[in-house]
Amino acid sequence: MKSIDWKDWEIFCRVVEGGGFTQGAELAEVPKSSASAAVARLETQLGVRLFERTTRRVRVTQRGQQLYDRVAPLFGELREISAEAASVSAEVSGTLRIATPYEVGSQHLSASLSRLLKLHPSLHVELDMSWDQPDLIRHGYDLAFVMTDTNLHDSSFASKRVVLIERAFYAAPALIREHGLPRAPQDLKGWPTLGNLDDVQWEFLRDGVETFAMDVSPRISTHNAEVRLKAALDGLGVARMSPRFVHEHLVHGQLVRVLPGYTSSPLKVYVLMPARKLMPPSVRAFLTVLEETLGVPETRRPAPRAKALAEATDIANTPDDDGGAVVIGLD
Repeated sequence: MKSIDWKDWEIFCRVVEGGGFTQGAELAEVPKSSASAAVARLETQLGVRLFERTTRRVRVTQRGQQLYDRVAPLFGELREISAEAASVSAEVSGTLRIATPYEVGSQHLSASLSRLLKLHPSLHVELDMSWDQPDLIRHGYDLAFVMTDTNLHDSSFASKRVVLIERAFYAAPALIREHGLPRAPQDLKGWPTLGNLDDVQWEFLRDGVETFAMDVSPRISTHNAEVRLKAALDGLGVARMSPRFVHEHLVHGQLVRVLPGYTSSPLKVYVLMPARKLMPPSVRAFLTVLEETLGVPETRRPAPRAKALAEATDIANTPDDDGGAVVIGLD
């Protein structure tokens, strides 16, 4: 019996996973011509057609899908065995690829990454800023952080919730002088707003209980928090943002927290990873550091009363702003 070239089988699996020869070749880290040749050899050896090819698309055949369903888990097992064998080394090395929204990376991961790299000098980290949830397998990420104000949608990846990001409402003193100091959420109706791309309604919570919801049509809609912050500083609208993200601007009186007795629904941050039994040493090391760094609630410090509030209005007894973000451990 002719010897089996398992590399051809692995390339075949990658082409299925990539939905075509171009992406499959990238996943297999071979030229496209090599991927095409590997599949052709396999089809000749098996005597079956694995893919239907047209000028526009490549689609796996029914028989090809059946073979993939049986073979792909075996390669998964082999990768786990290889990862387990590599994990016996005391040195954590290689490259750890992470995708994360900007706010999570800048506000919550910096300390963890610094600590990780100090502990493991041979490790390298690639940090890609992305709001959308990526396909970890297709894009080659070891981990991805995802922010959502609802529950995480169904995923074939393992997930852990690592952070709850508190949100509140902020405006420039000039905007407050123009519209008057709001005393209740209903007073914000008619104000210009600045929000995320999917913001259509803002919830107002008092002591953790929603008491009011307001439809919004933001003047600027973007997932980029820096853009929303700059627009808020320029007085273009009231923004719903993390207290931690705007803390320095509160201290310097450039922003004021409006309705300080209210918060909004928090953003939930999850870390996603491929659902496998054995983690690469770099991933395990990072998750350990992450839990050590974020695993206890941060010290919550009241921010100094913004003197700009007194300048914006004649009311000087507004409650102090609590500038801490709520951080919980891995669960």
